Amino acid sequence: MEASVFDSAYNKLISQEDLSVDEPPRHSNQEKQQDNHLTDEPRKVESINRELATLHKTYNAASQRRHESQKRLAEETRQQQITKWQLEHQTIRSKDYKKQADKIQLDIAVLKSHLPMLNEGCRRCSPGWTLINSACYFFSFSDRYSRRSWQEARQFCNKHGSDLVVVDTSEKQMIINQLINHHQDPSMSITQSGFWIGLRDVEEEGVWRWLKGTRLIEGYWNDGEPNNSGNENCAATYPRDNPFKGWNDAPCSYNLKWICEMPAN
Repeated sequence: MEASVFDSAYNKLISQEDLSVDEPPRHSNQEKQQDNHLTDEPRKVESINRELATLHKTYNAASQRRHESQKRLAEETRQQQITKWQLEHQTIRSKDYKKQADKIQLDIAVLKSHLPMLNEGCRRCSPGWTLINSACYFFSFSDRYSRRSWQEARQFCNKHGSDLVVVDTSEKQMIINQLINHHQDPSMSITQSGFWIGLRDVEEEGVWRWLKGTRLIEGYWNDGEPNNSGNENCAATYPRDNPFKGWNDAPCSYNLKWICEMPAN
């Protein structure tokens, strides 16, 4: 019985030793996976670096294209602005040319309308005088005639057998306005562009009379005129767009151009 028990225990021990000798190492597979993982790591890093390099190259190319596109856009915007300025400049020039063409056409029309008066005036008026509706008129347009006071202007007219003009009809006012507008010097201020006419209120303030004593019935005063600002007792007509607002009162001592009138021959 004791031998049987001993044999059983011995066999058991031997079986355990066999098992311990034949059993493979327990962590061999895990260690192998770790070794494989360590072997793959450099390849993964290299692959990532290649991808980063590719992305960086792509980004740089995209940035360069974006920069070039911005430069082209800026240049096109600048060219568009220049084109806009050129168009505005040409539009202004076209308007100026049109104004000049219109003025030339008006000058031609005025000159044509004056031809009959000049032709007839050569027979009925003295040289330098203009025939208008059977009367002769002298306008001191030329620079050879310096500006004069109202009384000095009248003396000039009297010396040539005439007197300062009497503007007693709207038709005469329109003709005179057209002529002085046509000869207006644009460099001259409006205050110096007037022409004395034969009208004043020296005898009674506010009562305007023509040279022969006829009282003014219809005047062609500018807005707010006559205002007698500074003892203004003589009347003058000025170049204005509206012929019916051409007159101002002015001091008789003021130096202006003048208009004479006398009957035609």
